Amino acid sequence: MALALAVVPAAGVFAATTADVTVTATPAFISISVDITDHDFGTVVESATPSTTTSYFTITNSCTVLTDNTVGVTTATWSGGVTWTHSDTCTPAADTAGLKANKGGTWDTGDVIVKFTSPNILADDQAITTNWSFGLKLYAPTSFSDGVEKEIIVRITATLAV
Repeated sequence: MALALAVVPAAGVFAATTADVTVTATPAFISISVDITDHDFGTVVESATPSTTTSYFTITNSCTVLTDNTVGVTTATWSGGVTWTHSDTCTPAADTAGLKANKGGTWDTGDVIVKFTSPNILADDQAITTNWSFGLKLYAPTSFSDGVEKEIIVRITATLAV
């Protein structure tokens, strides 16, 4: 008797020759905007301190990461007629004005001086996609050289929290 061997390949017993890994990444996207882009304190008297509410301006936060948000002014002077010097210590003087900001709290508690040379943090470690509000308070000069309207730009800047 003869023994016959039949070689039959086993179906579906092949070894895998590839392995796939899906890789994803979320950009550290930083984007903010403000709902009100100007404010007029109106006619002010010497040494006045008019303010908005501390929730007057709302920042729409579209960031995908925690951010540190600073507040500052874009120039060292207020334009218009005889310019006002902007005080980085918020100390009014003749033709010298200052500003403070407050993030949704109570004036004189947690106020931040709005500077030109080195903007201060107003919203530290701001949560992802969480909107927030702030207000501004003017510290008017102790005396004026003219009656021409003055203007300065306040800038909120969001950066990756460190």
